[in-house]
Amino acid sequence: MVSESILEVMKPLKIIGLAVLIIIVAAGIAAGGYFLAVWHNNSTTDATKTAATTAAKTVVADTALTPAKETPLTTCNSDELTLTTASSNANGAGTLALSLVLTNSGKRTCILGGFPGVSLVNDNGNEVGKPADRATNYTEKTLTLKPGDASTTTLTYTTEGNYDTGTCTDGATKLRVYPPNDTGYVSVAETAITAWCPSFETSPVQ
Repeated sequence: MVSESILEVMKPLKIIGLAVLIIIVAAGIAAGGYFLAVWHNNSTTDATKTAATTAAKTVVADTALTPAKETPLTTCNSDELTLTTASSNANGAGTLALSLVLTNSGKRTCILGGFPGVSLVNDNGNEVGKPADRATNYTEKTLTLKPGDASTTTLTYTTEGNYDTGTCTDGATKLRVYPPNDTGYVSVAETAITAWCPSFETSPVQ
């Protein structure tokens, strides 16, 4: 009888113990799932940070390797140039020569290439005679002019004494020069050439 009583008492205890064990196991499983999720999230975050860092380094490296684009040079404008004249040793039989010097007085590097337009004008700004023809014994080239650099054009001309009366046109007091590829112009007073005559020619910029 005593043994049976003890067994009867133990039954509830076994049930309670089993329930407690089940609760403990369930709690362990839940805790394990939680820590597994945390570990997975941390791993994912670390992987994302690593990938982002690698991508950033790649972008920086690509940027460092990519050369900066250079701005293409453009033609020197008339308002960036100063015109002066100088003597020339290109005098020929029956012809005289004058050097036209175009100096880059601007703040940027620019280019000049080809023939300038050259005319004689009077005090009123009216053209005297015809514009200079293009000389054929020169090779055109493109010059890069930094601020302060200059190009030279050779202007050849003849005097009235070589022609019959009425062939030349008097009244010239200035030279007007249109830089290559520009519609603006620069002028300078010139006393060496007072009349337009045939054989008035200009070279390209040199």
